[in-house]
Amino acid sequence: QGLARALNASSIVGTWRGESVCVGNRQACKNEVVVYRFEPVAGKSTLVTLLADKIIKGKRIPMYRLDFQYDESKRTLSCDFTQGRTRGTWEYKITGDSIEGTGIVLAGKSVARRVKVKRVREDRMPAAPDYNSYGP
Repeated sequence: QGLARALNASSIVGTWRGESVCVGNRQACKNEVVVYRFEPVAGKSTLVTLLADKIIKGKRIPMYRLDFQYDESKRTLSCDFTQGRTRGTWEYKITGDSIEGTGIVLAGKSVARRVKVKRVREDRMPAAPDYNSYGP
């Protein structure tokens, strides 16, 4: 059972590209073209690390690194986050070669972002940022 779960979680590993679109009236929020890299977490078959970039003028700019919990039965990824004074949850649903989901701000339990990404080849994307540029 552990092996099957590890294989399923690892099926998410790779590079995905798409958009992260603002929802509602948030002045600071900007729609973004994003590149997500999911990497395995050693010894943790239900976790994957997301390295999230946005593309600006053809370059990948690192945004954040977060560990996501993978739920095999629901085919979902979820992660609680704190960014500045904002606390929230990312929730993604995996369907074949696409992932769709939302960023939910806990303050009002409102959806702040909608994300849609599709699997792509890393070598077709702009160069990836250095791993250490994602912060702690």
